[in-house]
Amino acid sequence: MEEQNKILAGVSIVIPTRNRVEYVQCLFNSLHSELRTFDGLAEVIIIDNSDPEDSGLIADLCEKYGYKFRFLGGSISESRNYGMEIAKYPIILFIDSDCEVTPGIIQEHFQSYTEEDIGGILGLTNFTGKKNWIWRAIEKTPFLIAFSFAKRMEYALWGPCTNVSFRKDVLNKAGGFRTEFPFDYSGEDVDIGLRINELGYKIKCNPNAVVNHTREAWSNLWHFCKKIFRWGRTDFHILKNHPQLSDIDFPKFSTVLLFLFILSTIFNIIGYGWKMVEPLMIWLLCTPIIESFLRSRKTTLTDFFSYYLSFWFISIFELGAIFESLRSGSPSMLYKKIVYGKGQLIFEWNNRVIQSWSCLFSLMIIFLFVLFLGGG
Repeated sequence: MEEQNKILAGVSIVIPTRNRVEYVQCLFNSLHSELRTFDGLAEVIIIDNSDPEDSGLIADLCEKYGYKFRFLGGSISESRNYGMEIAKYPIILFIDSDCEVTPGIIQEHFQSYTEEDIGGILGLTNFTGKKNWIWRAIEKTPFLIAFSFAKRMEYALWGPCTNVSFRKDVLNKAGGFRTEFPFDYSGEDVDIGLRINELGYKIKCNPNAVVNHTREAWSNLWHFCKKIFRWGRTDFHILKNHPQLSDIDFPKFSTVLLFLFILSTIFNIIGYGWKMVEPLMIWLLCTPIIESFLRSRKTTLTDFFSYYLSFWFISIFELGAIFESLRSGSPSMLYKKIVYGKGQLIFEWNNRVIQSWSCLFSLMIIFLFVLFLGGG
């Protein structure tokens, strides 16, 4: 009990920032109200990597609210590790700068460390704000699932750092956030969660510890496409560092597309011309349309468009994984995927069935096309 009381002595809230001063202002306002009602000991540490002008504004905000400000021109992992290093309390709560906290969040994290083998607490991230056409497509992808782990399961293997806390001693045992990943803002949250579980600690979910995350931060099409391509590339490195999570995947749309492109190129080189270009174009045209239709068959045309766009979002993620795999001299992401548990496979079942039928129907169309062309 004495050791447990030591663990629960206080909470250090670590927030990495990079520009986006308007979001930081909203977060600070919500934190200010929350800290006034929290009975325990707490501190707020801002690790900034902003442009000079925005950095100055954030520093002024920190002075106004009484938060610690440190400038560190490094990666997100380096920022979190530095925040962990200078934190004076044994519970470290990580919150992203584009979130706002809700009442009771610190207490919910604080009181959830009830057992010695609990190494972290994962809270719930709600998305708020206007839904544009990009967001309606994002909702139909798997990219939001991790943010709701807290209300889906009792314990998680990992969780996004929008709203997660860890014991400082457990983070130290795990070696902190991995800094050698090649991309900033990508994969470090997955990796630290997996390594904490591998040490024998649990990450407990608490759906009552809530932050609100603005949808606006994800509502730029180009920026979101770059983000998910980077996530795909990071998947290769996560799998490389945690090979026990590797499993054989269904043929990806991106894999088949790449195969057809290579086949078309080979046909051209050996003198048959671009015989496979037409089947490639049919595959490229039909598969996403058929899959989007099968997924939206009982809904509206708007939903069909959202499913269609979500198909390409998922394909961009797959292409990122394949690109990074081949760039690193490994073909693994052509046929492998990360499987975190049986629940993931059950969750994916319906979509996999639809994907299989979409591929089959597309192949039938290609067969009819070749048959018609041959008959002509």
